[in-house]
Amino acid sequence: MTPEQLHILRFQLPPLGEGALPSEEFKAYSRFYGIDFTDRVPGLLHLAGHVPSGDYRLAVQQWRQPAAVANLLVVHGYFDHIGLFGKLLQWGLDNRCNVVALDLPGHGLSTGEPAVIDDFGDYSCAIRDVLQRVRMPDLPLFVMAQSMGCASLIDFAGRYEWPFAAAVLLAPLVRPSGWRGIRLAQALIAPFVDSVPRSFPRNSADEEFLAFVRADPLQCHTVPLRWIRALRRWLQALQHADLKVGPALIVQGDDDGTVDWRYNVPVVEKLFPDSRVHYLAGAGHQLANESAAYRDDYLAVVRDYLAGRGISLRTPDQL
Repeated sequence: MTPEQLHILRFQLPPLGEGALPSEEFKAYSRFYGIDFTDRVPGLLHLAGHVPSGDYRLAVQQWRQPAAVANLLVVHGYFDHIGLFGKLLQWGLDNRCNVVALDLPGHGLSTGEPAVIDDFGDYSCAIRDVLQRVRMPDLPLFVMAQSMGCASLIDFAGRYEWPFAAAVLLAPLVRPSGWRGIRLAQALIAPFVDSVPRSFPRNSADEEFLAFVRADPLQCHTVPLRWIRALRRWLQALQHADLKVGPALIVQGDDDGTVDWRYNVPVVEKLFPDSRVHYLAGAGHQLANESAAYRDDYLAVVRDYLAGRGISLRTPDQL
């Protein structure tokens, strides 16, 4: 698909509701990103539409299936969007979950300047507004978030009532790698430019995924300085204290050069006391799109963690 087609589709999304069935244009988008699950899961209902959140129209997708045992919310990371999280979405469906996913402001098919935010509270507000608008069956709800999605959840936990029976945090962002140098560079160049070119690091062992991202028409190719300023303000305000929402499962690769994980993991453990940390030797930052061996490793741990939180997932052959 072209950026122009996706831009038109962004503003064609109807309000999310029971009648928000995907249009033919949206079905083409789903095929392009490999998230056309209705042909793979019997009886699956797919809804796609927008949810208002402040100044934004958030693109939201929901998949509901018969005999589901849990509801799963998926929250992507910086520069990501729903279309890139097909592996995680498929895992949720394969394990008999109803799945909800949103594009955060400035990402994917949501509105907003690409990859720009002035207040991280807009991200947590987006999560709140989606949870309030989306109708889900009365089943346990858990959340899986990647990187900036984890920062959004941290902010959410500090502002709103926590609805999740369990939380899985993949390569959580607190501060990025090289944060001191980033802050210095931002201060020096801010009077002259409003963004810097973005690199596409090798943050996964999945070569097919890395090639796809480089050609993805929904990618932003700059890092806006406004986003860095917003991150700086958020970090200054963040209290390293118990959020009082219970423990989480933290999954972290030790070859992650995107976030400062040696700093971040202890901070997240303070925010979510008694959390379980699972390290992946050799894994990069993009855990939602790491190679199959890494994903199989940590997703087995996720199933075990969820069972301990009272959520027993079932694959179709177990029904």
